[in-house]
Amino acid sequence: MESRGDTGRGPGPYRFLKDEYVSGAFIAYTKFDDYVPRQEPPDWSTGGKVAHMERVEWRFIPDAATAAAVLQNGEVDWWEQVQADLVPLLKKDPDVKLGISDPTGNIGYMRFNHLQAPFNSVKLRRAVLKAVNQDDYLTAVAGGDPELYRQCRSVFPCGTPYATETDAPLYKGDIEGAKADIAASGYNGEKVVIINPTDFASIAPFGDVTYDLFRKLGLNVEIAETNWGTVVQRRTNRESVDKGGWSVFHTWWTGSSTANPAVSAPLRGQRSTCWFGWYENAKIEASTAQWLQAKSDPERLRLTNAIQAEAFDTVPSIPLGEFFIRSAYRSDLVGLLEGTATYSWNVRRG
Repeated sequence: MESRGDTGRGPGPYRFLKDEYVSGAFIAYTKFDDYVPRQEPPDWSTGGKVAHMERVEWRFIPDAATAAAVLQNGEVDWWEQVQADLVPLLKKDPDVKLGISDPTGNIGYMRFNHLQAPFNSVKLRRAVLKAVNQDDYLTAVAGGDPELYRQCRSVFPCGTPYATETDAPLYKGDIEGAKADIAASGYNGEKVVIINPTDFASIAPFGDVTYDLFRKLGLNVEIAETNWGTVVQRRTNRESVDKGGWSVFHTWWTGSSTANPAVSAPLRGQRSTCWFGWYENAKIEASTAQWLQAKSDPERLRLTNAIQAEAFDTVPSIPLGEFFIRSAYRSDLVGLLEGTATYSWNVRRG
């Protein structure tokens, strides 16, 4: 449903209304009558894409309580990502249904800045990895609902072909052991700045948990509370924290986006051309290239296990476990599809 040039016509069942677009606030699409769907059932982002609605509007509502209220009032039909602490309220409303749109789940990540002190020290990154307890992060982001999270001690999403949970001494929540490792790492009180988006309910709790963890570890930590747009802008800054840079940010990727080494941005070691954080690792890049050429599943698994071992040794990012985000919608909507995005086709009123 992306626009094509200046025509306002999209490649799918809806076309983008560019004249109504308001950046950060409102997007509208209208049914594209010339589109001919494939004659087969829809399946995630493939198959027949039938537009049942004449018009689809996207509204950006940063305040979660407001989003819940307008959904309950029928002013909107679908809330893509429900804040966890509002789930009990919506469960009581007979006119609202709840589901999980993406069954592959999401993997939370703590991402380090590898260019600047103090996390250009692999010893310090290893110490943090030892101190992390995934449950602390998962309960915070999922509101304590055990149906919505699970620990996963793998750099590939659990339940996918290359997931191998490690039994290495990691993720122990070992504060005292991590403190000793930090003392031996050469850390000398350098400031650590966490950039944290308070308007992103499925990311902000991660920053709060890390801030508390770093304080317990004795790091000189500061949390810069801001919005997601500012985080996205600031994380491009490669300078030191006193020049507007950063030390750590958090985010999450869908399970399908990190299921193999070729597509997993948190793992790739391309430094200047890789994901923010600018991690460099020739071994991981070589193994990834071999994985792309491997002829058998056992050989691919051997290579992904080697990549995982190197990643846990050098700590490009810390996977924080797997969680699921509930979606909420008016009970008269039917035909909603599972997938890694919110699909407007096939949806209709029952």
